[in-house]
Amino acid sequence: MELKYLFGRKIKQLREKRNLTQQALAELCDMQPNSIGLIENGQRGATFPTIEILAKELDVNFFELFDFDMDIDHSKERLIKELTAKISNFDIVLLEHMVNYANTISSLYEKAKQNKV
Repeated sequence: MELKYLFGRKIKQLREKRNLTQQALAELCDMQPNSIGLIENGQRGATFPTIEILAKELDVNFFELFDFDMDIDHSKERLIKELTAKISNFDIVLLEHMVNYANTISSLYEKAKQNKV
């Protein structure tokens, strides 16, 4: 997984743990409100000064922002449950389409992995 994505997920997790909105965290960090959203979605990286400010305002050690091991498995389980819940009411035809899409995506992913190695 991409580091920006993992970092963003961690920021979101810590922000929610402190019951802060993106707007509130942005104000604490003297940042634009949409900047927090872009970081959390992995669309924007954070500079070292920003990372230091985020750690301070989220009341964590700088290095805790990069502790992803536990979060990856938990996020994967959550996403699988969310996907299962969404498709559980699909009729058989739509489920067949979803399986075909999943097979196509899986195939493309495997080809992309082989090209990167």
